[in-house]
Order: sequence, then structure tokens, then C-alpha cells
Amino acid sequence: MKNLLSGGRLALLLLCFAGFALYGMYYNSFGANAEVTMAYLGIDEVRNGAIMSVQSVGCLAVAVFLGLFGERLNKILALAVGLGLLGAAGLCIGLMPWLAGGSYALMLGFSLVAGLGFISIDLLTNSVVADVFQGNKNRVLPYVHAFYGGGAMLAPVFVTALVSPERPESFALPYLIIGMAALAAAAALAVTGVRIRGGTPYADMSEIRRRARQNPAEIFKESRAWLFLLSGFMNLAFQTGLTTWLPRYCSEVRDIGFTASGLMVTAYFTGALVMRLLSPLAYAKLGVRRFYRGSLLTSAVLYVLFLLLPMPYWAAAGVIGVMGLLQGATVPTLVIICCDAFPERTASASSIIVFGVSLASLASPVLMGRIMQDSPQAAMLSITACTVIAALSLPRSK
Repeated sequence: MKNLLSGGRLALLLLCFAGFALYGMYYNSFGANAEVTMAYLGIDEVRNGAIMSVQSVGCLAVAVFLGLFGERLNKILALAVGLGLLGAAGLCIGLMPWLAGGSYALMLGFSLVAGLGFISIDLLTNSVVADVFQGNKNRVLPYVHAFYGGGAMLAPVFVTALVSPERPESFALPYLIIGMAALAAAAALAVTGVRIRGGTPYADMSEIRRRARQNPAEIFKESRAWLFLLSGFMNLAFQTGLTTWLPRYCSEVRDIGFTASGLMVTAYFTGALVMRLLSPLAYAKLGVRRFYRGSLLTSAVLYVLFLLLPMPYWAAAGVIGVMGLLQGATVPTLVIICCDAFPERTASASSIIVFGVSLASLASPVLMGRIMQDSPQAAMLSITACTVIAALSLPRSK
């Protein structure tokens, strides 16, 4: 633990925390900002969902590239590049009302760049933690993901504080602030990565690249890898669909106001943040596999109750908060399980989960957006099966 919290490693860890917090804020601002974004760009639910789908095209490209070639990179410096891409995209979107007007095509283009950036943060941070903090990864990784949860929890409050339905152009302000912060974090991470390289596994890149050239797609030949992919896809199809469209559902079906609808997502991520902090204790009590399956199956039951039973706002927010508590650590848990299954290929193992995340982000928001036009209730119910499939498709350990 002393080595974990000393010098350059402490700076690296803090910057990983910052990167994941910014990633969480960027990604989860989308749902709370959906109504105002649609008004500014003059688009409907399907075209709004397509913004996330375009982001996911960039995510898929990065997941494939890093899955095959990520082991050859100095992952700390590559992570700085990912943060820089997210920052540049956020800055460009933030400046659109002043420089480019309401161009849907530009929004798609900048979102594609953002997808390249934030999925690089996701995949490479997981891999950096597994490589640099190897002996402590089961403790450190949930804490890193907790900062994603913190950013996600703050995102609706952050958006509703800056954005007003009466001023559609205000949709850009959250992007502008996140973009500038991400660029600053990227610069700090690049400097840190150069300074501490000698004390990390990336000191001898020639040896790393020699090993990585030997069958880079090795893990994808195992059936376990594809089951991990299915589980990650189904898990994130639910979570992405829920966080993207929950504010809209609450507004249309439950007649809840704009700010209060956004706070439902905050309730979800508040629960998620708590569980990410507590998950190392849960792993010790239950084991990572039992924890993963049990959390998903229990949250599916709660979600059905939330959708089908009438309840006051405080009770609905409480149910959503408990769902966040149950699901909050499922992604880092799956990353840990996958990295343990393929310990020599941490970037490739992480890319399996990220690939599932990307596919879910590509499909879930736009498909749900299409169903939302006809029946918000059916759209929200349709993703219930995803959590069950995610739990049951987890492969057995060897």
C-alpha cells in the first residue's frame, strides 16, 4: 500500500480518478440534456439516440484496435491521448452555438471524436490499473470506477444547473466545461507518464512489443471471451438505456418536472457510487462471480416493480437508488473477472468488456428511442431481460 500511495504513482492514480470522473460526467450528461439538445438541433428521439450510436462507432473502432494492439502501447501516454480527444470534442461542441450554429452533422462528427476519447479512457484505465497496481487491482479498480459513478451522479445536477429549456443553446455549456477540464487533465497525465515510466511495466517497450506481437488475437479464440462479451453487452444495454431515457420516461409517463426527472438519474448513480466504494468488502464476503450474478438478478426484480407499481416520487427515487446500489459495481467486477481469466492480456481482456459497452451504446439508445416514440412504458420494460441474460451468460471459471 505504501508503494501505491507514493510519488508519481499517487499522481497517476489521482489523474485516473479525474479521467473517469470526467468520462462519467460527459457520458451521463446526455440523458439529462436530451430534451434541450433536441430542441436546439431540431431533431426527434431517434436522431437524438443516433448521436450515441455514432459515438459508439468510434468506441467499436478503439475497442478493436486496442484489443489487438493495445499491449504494444505505453498505456499511460495512450490514456492521455484519449483524455485529449474527449477534451477536444467537448470544447468543439461547447463552442457550436457561437461558431457553427445548430448543425446536426457537426454534432455527430464531434460525438464520434468524443467516443474515441472516452472509450480509450475506459479501456486503458482498466488496463493501467491491472498493470501498474497489479497486487491491489481488486481494491483500486472499484475505486477508480467509483469516480465514474461520482461523475455520473453529478451529471444531471451539473446539466440542470447550466441548461435551461427556455434557452436551447445552453445545451452546449456542460460540454464546454468538461472539455476544458479534460484537456488540462490530459496534459498533466502526459507529463506524469513520462516522469514515472521507469517505475512502471512500460519502461522497456521493446520487450513488451515483442511479446505482444505473438498472436494478439489469442483470447478471442476462446469461447469464454465471447460469453464475457455477451454479458458485458447485455449489462450495458440495460444501464445505457435506463440512464439515457429515464428522465424522458419520468417526464412523459409519471408527469415529473424537468429537474426532478434528471435527479432520478442522480439517485441511480448515488447508489452506484456507494457500491463502488463498498464492493471490495462485498467481494470478500460473496466472491466476485456470486456478487455479479446476484446484483444483476435482484436489480431486474426491482426494476419491474418500479415500472409496474404506482408509487410516490420519493419511493420511486428510492427504488432507483437501490438499483444503482446493486448495479453500481457490476462493470468493474466484470473487468476484474475477465482480467483474471486472461492475466497476460489485460488490454485485450479489458477490450472485451469495452467492446460490449460500445455495442450496447450503439444499439440501445436508438432502438429504445424508436420504441419511446410509440410507448415509453414498453421501451423501458423491453430492457428488463438484458440484466437476466447478463447474469446467466457469465462463463464458469476454469
